[in-house]
Amino acid sequence: MTDLLSQFRWLEEHQGDEHDLLGDTFCVSFLHRLDPAEVLSCFEPVTPAETMSFKELCGRARAYFEDAADVRYVGVAQVGEWSVAIEPWGGQAVLMMNQLSRAGEVVSVGRNDYAEHRFEYAVDGTIITRFLSREPDRRWGSDPDRLNGLMRQVGMVLEPPQDEGMLDSWSARMAEDSVARAFALAAKMTGVALTLSTLSTLHFVSAVQSGGRRAMSRDKSAEIRQWAKAHGLPLSERSRIASIAVEQAEDPRDTP
Repeated sequence: MTDLLSQFRWLEEHQGDEHDLLGDTFCVSFLHRLDPAEVLSCFEPVTPAETMSFKELCGRARAYFEDAADVRYVGVAQVGEWSVAIEPWGGQAVLMMNQLSRAGEVVSVGRNDYAEHRFEYAVDGTIITRFLSREPDRRWGSDPDRLNGLMRQVGMVLEPPQDEGMLDSWSARMAEDSVARAFALAAKMTGVALTLSTLSTLHFVSAVQSGGRRAMSRDKSAEIRQWAKAHGLPLSERSRIASIAVEQAEDPRDTP
């Protein structure tokens, strides 16, 4: 199991670590049989598509985040039959799963150190299963148990212990490497292992405009980040406070 997860642990690194490229809040979605241009159109880009490296994408996304602009960047790369959409400091795909999956299937993995890490799988406009990566025993969707076999293969324990005295250790075990396990599960499903080499040739990077309730919540989030920046708070603390504001403002029906 250690070898299986080792290639995905870079996705759990923290601020200041060598491979802290995506930040502590991001979303990666795998879309089957859609090309990058089709994927970008779903995100309603407000700037022309550009081609840039993965590190350039992360740098630009970080700059917008620090400036408190209500804009998120999404980068899309073609990997075999899948398009991989990456949202550094973002997570719009989670709110668009039905739309993104209308033409096929979508696997989406989200990390948010200030709220919850998520895993979602949708086919033909329907959520098949979704769960919080730290709580794989609690699943929602039209067929929540469909991935159980693959989940067990990556070390997710789907039945919590009956002994209450063991619950804390079980919860700690599921929390450890929860992001790496989610990406290992995505790799089992798609055949795409999200390694740094996989991300070296991203295409069609575009600014993405948020909409609806999400935009309103991010407006409030932007105000909070501006205030926090003006008062000298570090980036990690600005992110934590802003994420709380977004979580509270969003429609609870978007959250399992």
